[in-house]
Amino acid sequence: MSYTQTISSLLENLFEKSIKAPTKLLFKKKSKDGVYQVLEKLLNTKSNTTRVKYAKEFFAIVDLLDDREFKDLMLHLRDERDIDANLLKLCSENYINENSEINYIKLQEALSTERKDLFRKLNCFDESTIHLVNLRKRILSHSTANQNFQKVEHDLKTLFIDWFNRGFLILKPIDWNTPASILEKIIKYESVHQINTWRELRDRIDSHDRRCFAFFHPAMATEPLIFVEIAFLNEVPSKIDIILDTQRNALSEAEANTAVFYSISNCQRGLDGISFGNFLLKEVVTFIEKEIPNIKNFITLSPVPKFMAWLKTHDNVLHTEINTSPEIEHINKYEEQLNIRIRDYLLISNREDKKPNDPVSRFHLGNGASIYRINFMADTSKSSLQKGASFMINYKYDTKYIEKNHEQYTKHNQIIVKKNI
Repeated sequence: MSYTQTISSLLENLFEKSIKAPTKLLFKKKSKDGVYQVLEKLLNTKSNTTRVKYAKEFFAIVDLLDDREFKDLMLHLRDERDIDANLLKLCSENYINENSEINYIKLQEALSTERKDLFRKLNCFDESTIHLVNLRKRILSHSTANQNFQKVEHDLKTLFIDWFNRGFLILKPIDWNTPASILEKIIKYESVHQINTWRELRDRIDSHDRRCFAFFHPAMATEPLIFVEIAFLNEVPSKIDIILDTQRNALSEAEANTAVFYSISNCQRGLDGISFGNFLLKEVVTFIEKEIPNIKNFITLSPVPKFMAWLKTHDNVLHTEINTSPEIEHINKYEEQLNIRIRDYLLISNREDKKPNDPVSRFHLGNGASIYRINFMADTSKSSLQKGASFMINYKYDTKYIEKNHEQYTKHNQIIVKKNI
């Protein structure tokens, strides 16, 4: 290459670099300024084809917005796309005066918001549902510090409750034949007992004494919504190490009599507040009963991640003494006192609604389980010692009493426990 050609090439490269960044910045500026125009077009279009075009453009623009711009958009949706209060008042008065069918329909229309209409219209192409789930995820991440977006978040949540009801969910086993892209997400989303390697994952899903099941949605076919990991044993476990031991002598299905639900992980932050777990556990119990009839006991081994936070408020002296050292030997000294306080925590509600203090307990008792056993030094990992003082709880799902327990809990907040717990 000649000297002239070299200089020419360098100048061309410099010219290209000089225009790339400004062009990107201009595109972003144009996009963020145009998000409201796209929103308006999307709300007003009658064409399905055009709706898809605008919906894709809307999500592409939102992905470019920084936090301040995103907040501005949410404030716009909250304030400018809200219920028409005057119309609602008129429709309410008309319905009170005459509860006719037409007045009822008009009242329902007045109760809806342009926000909700926008979200419905955005859900019009293959990837749109996951985009909306991620949109709520981003809203929730802002709402922790700023509650201004509750109306927007609530509208999305009510739509998700309908879109993700049990009739649309698909129960699938997770095993070594599951696509790698989904297995990667199982590793990523595991929130109770971290999976560090593919070898550890295989031990949990590709052994005859282990099972894993997940719920999927047709609109998010490659995204698990929630999954449960199960171990088959011949006893009720008191320590998590028994289950996580990769060098264990695995039982055959014929030797096992107990199914242990040892990890339940919700996968989608944008679907917080949408109930999947109760359906998942009941369906997995039904499946195992049918496929492996010698399994008679259905038990969990569950953490108590909020116990130490509760203890700090209700027995700060004991909390302070325990926290002087994170060592197992030190915490062991307080076994008697901790066993008293964990029972107070689990069995006596300090909440206004009189439901159990512990969120994991609320989940399982709400599903019809009972508290079977409290285990000290059940999980000696650093996280468990800091959050739960090493305690883990066995909740029992007795198929004969699930519905009765559920009814007693929901109607009377009754905590069902095994005698002499």
